[in-house]
Amino acid sequence: MRDIRLICLDMDGTLLDDDHATVPVRNVRALRAAAARGASVAIASGRAWSLLREAADQVGAVRYAVQSNGAAVLDVETGEWLYRSCLEEGTWRALVRLLLAENLPFEVYCEGENLIQRDRFPSVLDCALSPQFRGVLRRCTALPEDLEAALSGRAVEKFHIYHIPEARRAAVAERVGACGPLTAASGFPGNLELTAPGVNKGAAVRGLCARMGWTAEQVMAFGDAGNDLEMLSWAYWSFAMANAAEQAKAAARYVTGPNTQAGVAAAVEQYFLDG
Repeated sequence: MRDIRLICLDMDGTLLDDDHATVPVRNVRALRAAAARGASVAIASGRAWSLLREAADQVGAVRYAVQSNGAAVLDVETGEWLYRSCLEEGTWRALVRLLLAENLPFEVYCEGENLIQRDRFPSVLDCALSPQFRGVLRRCTALPEDLEAALSGRAVEKFHIYHIPEARRAAVAERVGACGPLTAASGFPGNLELTAPGVNKGAAVRGLCARMGWTAEQVMAFGDAGNDLEMLSWAYWSFAMANAAEQAKAAARYVTGPNTQAGVAAAVEQYFLDG
């Protein structure tokens, strides 16, 4: 059996089915079996913990949550925040004001919580990736009347803009860049994800492994999109999904089946459980 200590899983397009909310049963079985054999299971997602908890509960074996594209790492078992790299106050305040003025559908991830200004919640729901994920947003989102005031004095991890019309994308990107130092990434067509400089899933996973004494050769990682590239490039046992973007396939060492056919389980079974 290969000496794999950590299995890192992107969510949308990877671990989850196409409803963006359900973990296929075969994935659950494989990950629980891997955990029983000593591997730690980590979600490595662009989402905040509040939007990850239901999927983590389905798996029933998640130990770590690398969230907000790597801006924070949570030990799910102990509740300890192992790592956090946040946006500067001046940057996040400028982003809030800009995105409200631009009337774009966006949310902010802060200390594991998902926040959307109440009067903008309908526009976000209109962009939800599926009816099932719309339900997750309704159950798991904080809706302050004044978003900027609600974030004051707190650790702001990430901004997620659900959709920018193509005709406005270049202009919005320029204005966003003028708000302060940040990293921009994309998890699916039309969206934009904003974090502190240097934040990515790969850096966070490397930091977690350094803390635990694990090497890249002891890590399996799965992803499908642009915000997974650094993680896929670093982990030795890296798998892009069959449905992944070409850049994710180029970054990974292997390609497994699509998310709709439990491609995560297929690789875990072949390379770890039966390896």
